[in-house]
Amino acid sequence: MKIVAVIQARMGSTRLPGKMLKDMLGKPMLWHLVTRVQKAKYVDDVVIATTVNKEDESLENFALANNLGIYRGSENDIVDRILNAGKKYNADVVVRIWGDCPLIDPNLIDKVLSKFVSSSYDYANNFNPPTYPAGMSFEVYTLKSLERIWNATNDMFYRQYPFEYVYANSNSFKTMYDRNDKDLSNMHLTVDYIGDFELVTEIFRNLHSEERVFDLGDILKFLEGHPELKQTNEGLARNIEYSKDKELRRRQR
Repeated sequence: MKIVAVIQARMGSTRLPGKMLKDMLGKPMLWHLVTRVQKAKYVDDVVIATTVNKEDESLENFALANNLGIYRGSENDIVDRILNAGKKYNADVVVRIWGDCPLIDPNLIDKVLSKFVSSSYDYANNFNPPTYPAGMSFEVYTLKSLERIWNATNDMFYRQYPFEYVYANSNSFKTMYDRNDKDLSNMHLTVDYIGDFELVTEIFRNLHSEERVFDLGDILKFLEGHPELKQTNEGLARNIEYSKDKELRRRQR
C-alpha cells in the first residue's frame, strides 16, 4: 500500500501573497513543511499539488529542485486536483495537507495512518470536531474514496470541500476522527497573516534541530514559556478556514 502526502499549495493567497516560498530562516516556508512531512514513517512520497495558474510555476520549480512530485490542476476543483495527484504517483492512500501548516506534527500523521491502514478505513481527519491547534489539521482518503466522490457529484461545493461529501454520505464511508485529549482549538498555528508567519518563524528559530523533529508537545511547552508569543493565538476558536467552511455549510445546507 503506497501512501502519498499531497500538499495543497498555491501562491495566490489574498491575505499573505507568496507565503509558500517566503523565506523562513534561509529556506522557503514550504521547505520546512515538506521536511516535517517527510519524517512521517508511514508516508512514502510527498507531492506538491498546485494550480495551472502562471503564478504557480514557481511551486513547480520548487518541487523539481527538491526532488518532489508535482501535479498542476484546477484551482477550485480540489477533488480533481488531489485525486489526479494521487493517481500520477500511484497512491493507494492520499494524505491531504494544507500548505499553510508548516508546523504540522509528523507524529500525528503517523498516529492516524497506523489506525487507518490496520482497520481499512475509507476516510479520516483530525479536525472534526476541532481539538488540535489550527495548523495541525490533515485528512486521509483512500484513492478509491476520492474516485467515488469524483464520480458521484459535479456540485462544486463538494468538489471544493470533499470532506463535506463524506459527512453528507457518512453511512457509505468507514470513517475515523482523531481527537486530542485536551481541546487546543483556540490556538492558531497556521500562516494566514504576517503576524502568523513571524510567530511560526520564531518557533522554528528556537526549536528546530538536526537531531530530532520537534513535536506539538515541544511547541506547547515553548509557547507556555513565552506568553508574549502565546498572546498571538488568543481568542481564535478554531482554524479560520474551518470557521469559514462551517459558516458556508450553514448557509448552503
